[in-house]
This record gives sequence, structure tokens and C-alpha cells, in this order.
Amino acid sequence: MGLFSRRKASSKGTHRMLLVKDSRVKHVPTSSFGMDLVQEVSRLLGSEHIRSTKLSDDLTLWYAEDEPGRARPGTPNPAASRLAAEHGSSPVTVTGPAVVTGGMLHGTPYPLDVDEAARIATHLDG
Repeated sequence: MGLFSRRKASSKGTHRMLLVKDSRVKHVPTSSFGMDLVQEVSRLLGSEHIRSTKLSDDLTLWYAEDEPGRARPGTPNPAASRLAAEHGSSPVTVTGPAVVTGGMLHGTPYPLDVDEAARIATHLDG
């Protein structure tokens, strides 16, 4: 699917982000991509200091920091930390809520398609 096709599909609300919070996974519909998606992730996480960890070519994990390079105090997020470990990321301990999006194609973050979001949510829930 080309860049234009992906944008067109996103504008119809056919894409999702996953908010992983308090041991629950919530589907968050989005029509954003690129920097707009980053702003939406920042809003969901309640912080302008967010970090992205590339899990694979298709997945990116986002979480907030207290300040750049300094972990946010609070309750660990075992589901998000486990997802990072399963994808071979360097040890990441996520504190507080996290967001899972699609990969960074051409250096730009993309949302997940609905089927992929459902598959990951089922995996994290169970």
C-alpha cells in the first residue's frame, strides 16, 4: 500500500492505537499519522516527554518519561514491558500507561490497522 493509500484509509478511521494502562488494553481509533500521531500519543500519555522504542518494523511502543532520559515514577506496566522484551528490545521497564502503534515507515509513525490492533490486544490481554 502506498503512502497516499495509507493516508486515505487513515482518514476513514480504520486505524487504531492501543493504550495499555492499568493491566487493560483499550483500542483508540485514530486518523492521525506522522507528527500528528506523535502529538496524539503525547496527549494520551499525559506528557510532552515521550520515548519511542521500535519493537519491530511493524510496531512501536511509546511511554512517558519524567524528563528526557529519566524514567517516570509510578507503577510498572508489566504488559508493555513484556511486549518490549518479547520483541527483543533492550530491557525496558515501562512505568505508567503506554501506547502501541504501527511502525515507522519512511521515518514517520503510523497507526495499526484494525486487525493487527485486535491481534496485539488479544495477546496482551491473555
